[in-house]
Amino acid sequence: MTGSIVDVTIPSEQFALAHTLAELETVTVDAERLAATDDEFLLSFLRFDSPERATLEAAFAEDDSVVDFRLIAEFESDCLYQFEWDDHIEHLVRLLVEQGGTVLRATGHDDHWNIRLLFTDRMMATRTNDCCLEHGIDFDVTSIHDLTDQSSSRVGLTDRQQTTLRLAAEHGYYSVPREVTADGLAEEIGISHQALSERLRRAHGNLVHHVLRGGKGGSDAAESAPAESKLETSEN
Repeated sequence: MTGSIVDVTIPSEQFALAHTLAELETVTVDAERLAATDDEFLLSFLRFDSPERATLEAAFAEDDSVVDFRLIAEFESDCLYQFEWDDHIEHLVRLLVEQGGTVLRATGHDDHWNIRLLFTDRMMATRTNDCCLEHGIDFDVTSIHDLTDQSSSRVGLTDRQQTTLRLAAEHGYYSVPREVTADGLAEEIGISHQALSERLRRAHGNLVHHVLRGGKGGSDAAESAPAESKLETSEN
């Protein structure tokens, strides 16, 4: 049995804070604390990258998904709030975890949420996908990452990303001036220039997220299977 990390996007109008995110288009919200086994803490604590309390709270007051909210902490550039959700939102969150999944990360921006889920096996992820579709939730899978010793690392790099970075360093790709071009490095690895560019971009992004942001990776945190494959294929 191999665990899987599945990244999905869900329209905010089908999830939470649709009005708030629509009103505050430049604001991003991150789940600060998540506990899939405790109803009290399901998506309750959210951090907003805006210090404008009055603007935020005016949007919360008009948001149908919010029953109540409370300021927990105010920082120089963001605010942390605790929310009590409408029953509809609580139900949707439970749909994401009722098949044995765990919510690792949830980020809302503009008109959608990016959510990262951990499942103990791919079948549980498939059942969650089917359950969401049955309830009219657009559960759009953007990446799937199986947890194996060969495919992940403590700094968020896949095995292929680690190998590519090592070869890039060994061949002087990061030297000033460079000792090998991108085309030369791609030929050495045996992939196309575009594939090399995308792999390096993901690898660099993963390192930044894990080293500088404490492991809060983005949607590219795993070099993913094609989106159209959904839950049927895994990363090689």
